[in-house]
Amino acid sequence: MPSAIDQLEVVPLHPSFCAEVRDIDFSQPIPPHVIAQVQEALDQYGVLVFRKTGIVDDRVQIDFAAQFGPLDDMEPHIKAGRKMRLPDKEMFDVSNLDPEGNLVTELDPQRLGAMKGNALWHADLAFNAPRAHVSILRAHQLPPAGLGGETLYLDARAAYDDLPEATKARIQNLVGNHSMMHNRKLAAPDIYEAINVRDFAFSKHKLVVPHRNGRNTLYITSYIHHIDGWDEEKSDVDNEAATVELVDELFRHADQPKYTYLMPWINDTDLIMWDNTAVLHRATGGPYLTKHVRDMRRTTSHDVGKHGMGMNKEAFRQGLPIAKS
Repeated sequence: MPSAIDQLEVVPLHPSFCAEVRDIDFSQPIPPHVIAQVQEALDQYGVLVFRKTGIVDDRVQIDFAAQFGPLDDMEPHIKAGRKMRLPDKEMFDVSNLDPEGNLVTELDPQRLGAMKGNALWHADLAFNAPRAHVSILRAHQLPPAGLGGETLYLDARAAYDDLPEATKARIQNLVGNHSMMHNRKLAAPDIYEAINVRDFAFSKHKLVVPHRNGRNTLYITSYIHHIDGWDEEKSDVDNEAATVELVDELFRHADQPKYTYLMPWINDTDLIMWDNTAVLHRATGGPYLTKHVRDMRRTTSHDVGKHGMGMNKEAFRQGLPIAKS
């Protein structure tokens, strides 16, 4: 019996992950059997790109994204005081524009600090419970070519597969405590110097998490502040130091060219979707940042699988305001 994805043209872009999907007409409602094909391709490749989708209406993207699980929304960020530029709360604004539609400048350090956090390796919503499953990012308006803005992806399943067996055994039962504020403080310590990360909530997820297709994922992100489950008790200071050492060790292994792929954005309306339970990603920045509009819009579904809540007993979500300095 042929695979369901044989009906779509799926073109691999990397030896272990990432593919381009062709032949989907986004101008019409997408039937369930095509959604099933996309899901099968996503399970296999972790990252899918769709070129020239023609999507200009945010609701079309939102409706497509909703086929892959219940959607997260901006409500926690709104409650934290963040102003919305876009009207739909399911649409995350990851542009370099402020709520009034003006370009971010060097005089707006908190917004730049938040954008710097996205330039560190992460999986979306690892700091929440449940965590994220599928993210879909669309280029509404791209900057001129050659000025940066590509998105870098990392195959966290292949990276886990190639770990030494001794390392796999050492990290198997360790639990990372993920914090949005830790990521921001790492990326922009001057802006968040006064923040005590331990004053904020942590979301607990194991460092090794089975994927829905049976493979293990190395679930390490720049949100990990400290780790539970060490063989011996550690003080907070020693725990944080040991966590930095271990996470750095794992990233030295995972952040190799054979596990990464730099995905270019070529056209307005290009769309990239990825499985946050299989891959990591990060923004790459570039000279466009404070000079040219890069209007990117993201939808993200919750992981409703058996590992979505991680080691957390209750569901919770966090929001981060972006205020003018």
